[in-house]
Amino acid sequence: MPVLSLRKKFIIGTALLIALVGCALALLVRHELHARFQEEVHKRGLSIARFIAEAAEIPLITENRISLQLLVNDYRKSDKDVDYIYIVGPQKEILIHTFGQSFPVELRAAAERKRGRVERFEPFASERGLLYDVSIPIQNGALGAVHIGLYESVIHNNVQGVLAKMLPFVLLILGMGVVAAMLFASAITRPIALLIEGVQQVSRGDLDRVLEVGSKDEIGQLAAAFNRMTENLRLTTVSREFMEKLIDTMNDVLVVITPEGVVMSVNRAYYELFGSVPSDVIGRGVDEFDPNETPARMFTAYEQSVEDGRVQGIECLCYSATGARIPLLLSLAVMRDEDGAPQAVICAAQDISAIKQVQAELHRKQAELEDLNHSLEKIVSSRTAELAITNEGLRAEVSERIRTAEELRAARDIAEAASRAKTEFLANMSHEMRTPLNSIIGGAEYLETAVFAPDQQRCLEMIRRAGDSLLLLVNDLIDLSRIEAGQLELVKNEFNLADTLETVARMLGLEARQKQLTFSLELSPDLPHIVIGDQARLQQIMVNLVANAIKFTGNGGTVTLSARLVRIGNDSVQVTFTVRDTGIGIEADKIDMIFESFAQADSSITRRFGGSGLGLAISRRLVESMGGAFQVESVPGIGSSFTFSISFSLVSHGVAAQQGAADSVAGGVVETQAVGEQPSVGLSRVLLVDDSLENRELMRLLLSRQPLILDEANNGREAVDLFEHNEYALILMDIQMPIMDGFTATQMMRRTEERRACRRTPIVALTAHAYEADIRRCKEAGCDDHIAKPFKKMVLLQCLARHIRGI
Repeated sequence: MPVLSLRKKFIIGTALLIALVGCALALLVRHELHARFQEEVHKRGLSIARFIAEAAEIPLITENRISLQLLVNDYRKSDKDVDYIYIVGPQKEILIHTFGQSFPVELRAAAERKRGRVERFEPFASERGLLYDVSIPIQNGALGAVHIGLYESVIHNNVQGVLAKMLPFVLLILGMGVVAAMLFASAITRPIALLIEGVQQVSRGDLDRVLEVGSKDEIGQLAAAFNRMTENLRLTTVSREFMEKLIDTMNDVLVVITPEGVVMSVNRAYYELFGSVPSDVIGRGVDEFDPNETPARMFTAYEQSVEDGRVQGIECLCYSATGARIPLLLSLAVMRDEDGAPQAVICAAQDISAIKQVQAELHRKQAELEDLNHSLEKIVSSRTAELAITNEGLRAEVSERIRTAEELRAARDIAEAASRAKTEFLANMSHEMRTPLNSIIGGAEYLETAVFAPDQQRCLEMIRRAGDSLLLLVNDLIDLSRIEAGQLELVKNEFNLADTLETVARMLGLEARQKQLTFSLELSPDLPHIVIGDQARLQQIMVNLVANAIKFTGNGGTVTLSARLVRIGNDSVQVTFTVRDTGIGIEADKIDMIFESFAQADSSITRRFGGSGLGLAISRRLVESMGGAFQVESVPGIGSSFTFSISFSLVSHGVAAQQGAADSVAGGVVETQAVGEQPSVGLSRVLLVDDSLENRELMRLLLSRQPLILDEANNGREAVDLFEHNEYALILMDIQMPIMDGFTATQMMRRTEERRACRRTPIVALTAHAYEADIRRCKEAGCDDHIAKPFKKMVLLQCLARHIRGI
């Protein structure tokens, strides 16, 4: 007979209980439904009988039995639940019926027994099944009575119909109960199964099993007790095994003897020393060994150890398996139980041959030492003088090393200070160089709207181009310094790779057309659209390479920018970028030189084409920081090819992600959602905070035609004071200022807003730093937007439009 598991028993028992409850409920509902439908049939029968009784009064009075017969026949045919209709007269004679030629005998006897003055509803059995006879008197019995026969099957069918509709719900409840029982059974039996599995593993000798039962009920307590028991067994077993291994690895001989003098066990050292096997020793009494046998010499002190409890320091000579005489040092001790009764005698024997040899050698050496002692006294006096001289030299050497260590620490501090000074110098130079460039480039752009003579217009164009060239040089110098200082940060955002390359092509396409070059962009069709990487740095690399290709390619040449997919993985791709040109080419021995800072292939190139020699150096560092490397192929007079590969991460499920705010490289502006937009009612008040008078004058010129009221502050302290007494639609905040910088001023303004619980005023940072870390720092300080100096008028107006309506 198969054995049912506890889980199956629980599920079957629960299912049976639910089934029993369901059956009992079904019987109760069936009984209640039968009673209610029987009452409905009763009411319906009385209603039909009253209707026929009222309709039959006139035909009975006029003795018009034909119309009366037609009435009952029509009603009998229209209602399928009615089995018969008959009318009896006052003398209990059958006047009208629906049985055809003959009236049933069983109904005749029943009709004669009924009184015609009382409404009745009685069941009776017939050949057609159980029927309900409903009788209604006509004119209180003066004209007789109407009898209606209704099928009991009507009640049965209605009850069965209701029960049939209830059956799915009952089955659903039964199924849910079984599922719940399975879940509860699993919750109960799973820990039990773990416990059984753990017991089986322990029975097989695996004592490292720990039961993971999270419940705190009886099963959880049982599992915890099992874990404690297993841990105790493991510790006990490990301790026993450890002791057995320890005893077997001892170099000394160990023998365990019972209080009765029978050898219980010996260790491995015993067998190796005397060449015995376990059967030669274990189980024999100490008095059974021959006095000439080796073990007998060891047991001579057994009786004394039993009497005294401990014997040690006994030396004896024994013969090993090779026949050599071996001196042994014996120690015997009695092991007792908790009651003090002896359990065993432990006999330990140590081979002291080496000790004896050492003792003999010591005696010999002692004699030699006594002879040397006399000569040493003479040597010590001379050595003392020599040691004094040596110690003086050591002190001088230690002093020299201390001085060298101090010089190294001072040099390290100087180097760290120089690194910090370099970092601060770069930050200050970036600000100090970009600030006047802002006035130069912005003023030139402002003057472009004016009408000048042709020579003045050319002069203005030269100023604008010189400012742009100087800005590019400043950016290259700052990038190179950041890279050398180890401060380069790569920002990974989602961007459209094809759009980025097309942007580069559009930026430099006009320059290529001006030189009558054929410039083409080749993208492989399997190139992914959206990737994750540093878009700004990739665009910077491509602009440097394509600009160099255009610069060093003569009129009528070709420049090609291509990108192709090399390898695709589950979550990353590797793309190879190539820039080819038909320019002047590079000699093979000078290819490495062009990647050095401030270096070109030769000085004539600098004189002919210009350039700082930083573009390729920065590009190489950026490519290496992205995990790639440059490959250059060039033939002088034929052209060059610059190739590198970079890996990008893929966007999950190919979802096209939106560009992050820091990805915008045009003008260095960060696209942010407008904060606290102002209604276009009247003039909007804007606060300009900048310590440069030239920048403030330029800003006034650029905003002179806008519906704005411009307040000015020379530093952060003045800006905070103005903010305390005025409400502004927007604040243009310079970051690097004396007295109080823009970060501190922004934080104080945000605290003022929190204290007053007023509207958040948009603050736009004006800074010479355009890197992601600088933008992130501005946002952390509380700024809502960012414009990098120098900026174009359109960039400024776009920023104002994001935050002020009507601009």
